[in-house]
Amino acid sequence: MPALSQSSVGGEFDYYMVNGFDSDNPVSFQDDWYKGEVDFKVSAGDFSQVRIEVEEDGSWNDRGHSYAEGTPSINYFRVITDWGKFFGLESIGIRTDIGLYSYQTFDRVHFTGFGYEYSENYMNPYLRKDFGFKLSLSFADGLIQPYYAMSFDTVKSDNNPAGYEFLTGVGLDFDEIGVPLWLEGYFWNQTAAEKNAFGIEAMYTLDIGDFRFNTGGFLISREEDDIDGSGQQWGFGIAFRAFDAQICVSGTGAFGDDYWETKKRKPDSCSALSAMGIEASYDLFDWLTVISGCGLAFGDYKENAAGDRTFQTFEAGVIVKPDRGVKYKLGYIYADKDAVGANGKMSGYFTRTLNTRKLAGEKGGLYFTIQIDY
Repeated sequence: MPALSQSSVGGEFDYYMVNGFDSDNPVSFQDDWYKGEVDFKVSAGDFSQVRIEVEEDGSWNDRGHSYAEGTPSINYFRVITDWGKFFGLESIGIRTDIGLYSYQTFDRVHFTGFGYEYSENYMNPYLRKDFGFKLSLSFADGLIQPYYAMSFDTVKSDNNPAGYEFLTGVGLDFDEIGVPLWLEGYFWNQTAAEKNAFGIEAMYTLDIGDFRFNTGGFLISREEDDIDGSGQQWGFGIAFRAFDAQICVSGTGAFGDDYWETKKRKPDSCSALSAMGIEASYDLFDWLTVISGCGLAFGDYKENAAGDRTFQTFEAGVIVKPDRGVKYKLGYIYADKDAVGANGKMSGYFTRTLNTRKLAGEKGGLYFTIQIDY
């Protein structure tokens, strides 16, 4: 009971319903749970914490079993210990995370619902979640934060060869000295598959009265250019808010030797600027916001994978927030038919759209979403 007195429960539930996406039946509806997640945090004494996340997704930890769609699973289970506090250290921070594992990095930069500026989108195919640990240190009052993480393959398959992978890097939080800048550099290695990558990431935030400016981005360089057929992947995000209005832009691109030379190997992935998302919103009241946005394609990606059309998707709607943790959204969304693959999802980078992910089709339609954060 003393431990439970320092516990908390949180999570997120996202549901959507769309009308008019079936060209043969324009009044049909489709709906889905985008996410169903419950997070538990429990203090286990003065120095340790247990975190468990249960999510409606058994895709990675089913251990070869076949579960019905929607079966909840433990997405992660961790024990986090503050060793710096345990040993009474004042100038050095030491923390370990041990358990079912994902690296939980590459997440500092996130501006729009398109996610082009979100580097984890491009590393996730090779960042498997399995048993592992992470050691995090901090020096100079949190200014310097090096870390080392390792995870182990406990299930052998063609896509998950025997071996292990590790990640090492360092973050620099200049906010500790009054500069709102975050920098991070890392090296990732998957030994069994002989894949590795170098990455850098940055974010800067500036607040002046009623004005707020955010910008950030990432660059990932891989020795093996088998991810998206490119040696390098980059993304950026920019957000500017003035009073009650806000505009956000995110973009991504890929380039490598084949892009600068022949452009013959997977040319749909080798555009220095491949995709861009633009969102604009205005707060009519504290509880009511109007929002619109569009997705654009450029270069070789536009010509080879997006139907040679720059304009790909459009959305407009209203957001109603009666409480801090409840958000209703009603609007209209359109996706160009050449941006939609045979599986009903938007091809290439356009696998998600503005806060209504997984929605795509030959025609536009009205949609309704509920998002609960608690």
